[in-house]
Amino acid sequence: MQVKVAIGTIAFMLTMIVLGYAALREPARLDESTGAFVGRSIETGGQIFDANCATCHGVNGQAEECYDAGSGEAIPCKGLPLNSYFLVCGEPSQRIVDLGWEGTKFQYIERTVSSGRSGTLMPAWLDQFGGPLRPDQIKNVTLFILNWGDEEFCAQEPSSFAWPDTVDEFMAMDDVQAGDPEAGADVYLNLGCNACHGMPDQEGSNAVGPWLGDIAETGATRVEGQSAMEYVYHSILDPNAFIAPDCPTGPCTDPSLMPGDFAFRMSTNPQDMADILSYLMGE
Repeated sequence: MQVKVAIGTIAFMLTMIVLGYAALREPARLDESTGAFVGRSIETGGQIFDANCATCHGVNGQAEECYDAGSGEAIPCKGLPLNSYFLVCGEPSQRIVDLGWEGTKFQYIERTVSSGRSGTLMPAWLDQFGGPLRPDQIKNVTLFILNWGDEEFCAQEPSSFAWPDTVDEFMAMDDVQAGDPEAGADVYLNLGCNACHGMPDQEGSNAVGPWLGDIAETGATRVEGQSAMEYVYHSILDPNAFIAPDCPTGPCTDPSLMPGDFAFRMSTNPQDMADILSYLMGE
């Protein structure tokens, strides 16, 4: 009897040890399982992004290098940069603050991919809204986009050029040359301005924002005391400084749909500002 009791006791203790080890190991196992699942989702999301989104948002989501899905030829990027500090870093990120979004980054990106953005070229991708993607595929794309905002990437906050208060002060800077309208035309396309404002030499080509073909005249009527060039200069640096009255689909939205990060994106080469102003002013 004593032997049976001893064996039972040992068996019970061994069982408890095994169960205890399993319980201690469970959180780590779940983390590994979750990590593997998220990793597969990100990988799948990358494949979906390359097949459907890169045409507008560019290779690696930087809106700098886009190719036609049919011919493979290089084309201007029509979408906003998604691999951007201002979208994927911080909670909330700066772009979400600018838009007045009250949810999380994940919710914003998932909602935008699902239903598109009214008044823009961004279509709905969720099958419930007529798009080609299932909810799980939308989630995969969202995780892929957010994956760009890793710790190393977000630790390098972009520095901004010290933009002067007025365009005259900017143009008078020693490092700024007189604007080149031909170079400005390239800047206009490279920054994706045509995606919203159309081409200045094609009236009615604007799909989202005001047409800029006559901005050299109309710009001077927007803000009292500002010349057209001053108005455009401030509008690029702070799209919400003044909301234009008319957009193709009706009154322009407030806050503006125009990204608020051009002050940072143009900081690497401020001469781009002088060139694009020259292009839009017809100089």
